[in-house]
Amino acid sequence: MPRSSGYLRRLLYSGLFAALTAVLSFVRIPLPFSAVPVTGQSLGTMMAGLLLGPWPGALSQLIYVLVGAAGMPVFGGMGGPAMLIGPTGGYLLGMIPGAFVTGWLARSSRPVRMTAACLIGGVVVVHLLGVWWLSRVASLDAAAALMTGSIPFWPGDVLKTAAAVGLALRLRRVGLGTD
Repeated sequence: MPRSSGYLRRLLYSGLFAALTAVLSFVRIPLPFSAVPVTGQSLGTMMAGLLLGPWPGALSQLIYVLVGAAGMPVFGGMGGPAMLIGPTGGYLLGMIPGAFVTGWLARSSRPVRMTAACLIGGVVVVHLLGVWWLSRVASLDAAAALMTGSIPFWPGDVLKTAAAVGLALRLRRVGLGTD
């Protein structure tokens, strides 16, 4: 196969993972104490990094964010540029470097390394940017922003990490994943 077909395949996969993240955004559990709901989006971010690698994974999340910012209702049924300046904007933008870091750290099929990659890229990076932005938008100090925008989400993120690693290992076995 010509070399250009590899680029085209990665671009196609990036678009598909943007769509997967959009679908997962509809898995949404509001929390009464936080402006930030639990969503399935981070599972899409982790899967993109694990299966596509750093650059195509980040591209998939950039596509997702741009489509949502353009007004398509891909952020759990909502869209538009206001979503990026609201309380969840930092988390949405954090998904781009989150997928990159996940893909960069997960360059093997070792479950322990893949798990660490998801926790560092898909959770820590996304939470850092999200909490920072939440503190600015909601005028919260760092401790309050952590308590409302990060700590309560860790149990769910650990479960999503386990799901992402399990799914990625299975999908890699059937040939889906980085070239």
